[in-house]
Amino acid sequence: MPKALLIHATDPDCNCAEQPPTPFPVLGITTLAALFPKQWQLELIDENFTPADTSKDADLVLISTLTLNAPHAYELAAAFRRRNIPVLMGGMHPSACPDEAIKQCDALVIGEAENVLARVLNDFEAGCMAGIYKGDTVDLATVPSPRLDYLPASHFKTLGPVQATRGCPFDCDFCSVTTFFGHKYRLRPIEAVVADVKAVLKRTRSNIIFFVDDNIAGNPDYAKKLFKALIPLKIRWGSFASITMSNDRHLMKLAEESGCVQLFIGFESIQQQNLDNSHKKWVQVDRMKDHIKIFHDHGVIIEGSFVFGHDQERKDIFARTADFIQEHGIQVPVFGVLTPYPATRLRKRLAEAGRLLPAADNWRLYDATHVLFKPMHMSPEELEEGLLWIKKFCGSPSSIIKRVMRGPRKNSLMALGINFAMFAGRMRQVNERWPKKINGPLVRPGGW
Repeated sequence: MPKALLIHATDPDCNCAEQPPTPFPVLGITTLAALFPKQWQLELIDENFTPADTSKDADLVLISTLTLNAPHAYELAAAFRRRNIPVLMGGMHPSACPDEAIKQCDALVIGEAENVLARVLNDFEAGCMAGIYKGDTVDLATVPSPRLDYLPASHFKTLGPVQATRGCPFDCDFCSVTTFFGHKYRLRPIEAVVADVKAVLKRTRSNIIFFVDDNIAGNPDYAKKLFKALIPLKIRWGSFASITMSNDRHLMKLAEESGCVQLFIGFESIQQQNLDNSHKKWVQVDRMKDHIKIFHDHGVIIEGSFVFGHDQERKDIFARTADFIQEHGIQVPVFGVLTPYPATRLRKRLAEAGRLLPAADNWRLYDATHVLFKPMHMSPEELEEGLLWIKKFCGSPSSIIKRVMRGPRKNSLMALGINFAMFAGRMRQVNERWPKKINGPLVRPGGW
């Protein structure tokens, strides 16, 4: 009986403070596990919880990785290959950088692996697995439910992941999602999603589900049907969504009734020109406050993403953004610097302009806190210091309490808990990274 070891690689030395306050299992390796023939013995390792042991025996090792964790994934692959164990790699980073990744493994899958895994395994058993395999866009109706039983119950303490859709209809120039999943918005049959939710509820100690979809309401008609189907399950759930979800009040009503408590929303910038230049014109800054109010009216905790380093920004952008967040009660703000991920239009544009820094070759720095390019109107150091300032400002207990109290009373205790857990991690990061600056006075950058 052949044995495969499936690893979701996460660098233990990663200092990424924008991670969730508590990790939850990934779906990639558990979904692939469901596609293996029965004669295979499988072992799954999610390094969000357990470090991979490269002394383990296996006939085949599969490693999935993101850009930030790619160097660590390559180290794992090298350790297994030194023991003559073949390694198959996949995931977002190997798909974006296949010429680099194929040098670190025996075979590589570009894109979604579900449709090509059977061919890879057949080639392996025939002794001819090698080179690059191209995965086709997957029909989610054909994807089996993840094999959650391969992971320990301890991985599901706080919440469980479910996927209902893939792809994103939008085309933001800094985003790597469409490079991997494409623009076509694909839907999993609602009865299959409900079955997946029920399976997760049997594993987790809570009733909290997180939909890992990049845009849970990208198809409003489907989302309404999904939310109606979730109501009898009496769950609480969160996901990623577009700010324009709030345009449909019936959709918002159903989201609330189905248990929606949190949505991650990409505000990205409070300057319209930045959004326009990023191919995000459909987000209008002058309407943001109206969208926020609607989400609040339905008890939604807004986890708002703000990205700094756009060409039109000057040093006052950090204080102006902090004021916007506090004024409008964005309960859980998330901050990062513009990051030139591989295979994005942003990276191509910066490279052609000669604006990528030497640090851009170090994948370990792709944590959205290191500046990897030359900003237009400030130095890289000023951009990093501004990021530090707003993290410190919004992480203070008084700032947290003020903005949470400006949001809806419903779910406010949950919002406080998320904030204090998340910002504790951020403060650990900035203390390690900027030990002298973090203890200095909190001075508004740019003269604000």
